[in-house]
Amino acid sequence: MNVNSVQPVSNYLKSMQQGKDGSRLASIRNVLMMGKKLSSGEMNYLQRYDPNLHNQAMSISKERQAYEDALQHSRSKAAADYYHTFKLMQIAGQLKHGGSEELQMRANAIQEAHREFVRSSKYASLK
Repeated sequence: MNVNSVQPVSNYLKSMQQGKDGSRLASIRNVLMMGKKLSSGEMNYLQRYDPNLHNQAMSISKERQAYEDALQHSRSKAAADYYHTFKLMQIAGQLKHGGSEELQMRANAIQEAHREFVRSSKYASLK
């Protein structure tokens, strides 16, 4: 067996795996940029391969959950809409100090959560 030919094959396989990992990370990053929730499999993947992005995703997820909980306790549509505006203005204020991808992800997560709430029966029942 020729050892010289085995080395380039292993390098090729390694680069293919890195390409797949990069593609999967880009896909997960796009999901976050759209404000969508990550699956547990995606969260596990991030924890293993990109701990920094995993921490960001966890933070965004917690903020979104707190926002959804606050919306559920709204007493009127106006209150829910006011809180939505307040939350987005809060994030916009942080963007002034230096825009970042994470802030964009946070804003999109809040937007998506609000869209889901507006489509819900809970929102329809508010005055």
